[in-house]
Amino acid sequence: MTEQTSYPKISRMAVTSQYFGIFSVASVFLFFLLGIPMALLAALSLSCMSILFAHLSKGGGFRYSGQAMVGLGTSIFTITLCILLIILSLLGLYMAIQMFGLETVLDPDAFQKAMFDFFSRSLESLPTGGNTL
Repeated sequence: MTEQTSYPKISRMAVTSQYFGIFSVASVFLFFLLGIPMALLAALSLSCMSILFAHLSKGGGFRYSGQAMVGLGTSIFTITLCILLIILSLLGLYMAIQMFGLETVLDPDAFQKAMFDFFSRSLESLPTGGNTL
């Protein structure tokens, strides 16, 4: 008689959840490296699908498989990072409107000039540490 070893059953949904979670993190890094705004939307949609597939892979059981846990972890990390980026960008837009006005922020050339003037004034006001006679 030969002994047969039973391998754990691999859930395709758990594997899909893992891959989607990893791809969602890669999409966020593409946003940081290349500045592609659609990468955030792709990251959010991949994360949501990864969470869905992880939950569906559980079936009627009480535990997630290791691959589903990887998918859940990376997806939660990605969603948290995307929400933080969205909040920070809206906060930056609000601060720019408060500093320069809505008309200036909506005109790219005027906004660039206002930012250049603001940074020039800020740099001139910094002490250099030298003698001031």
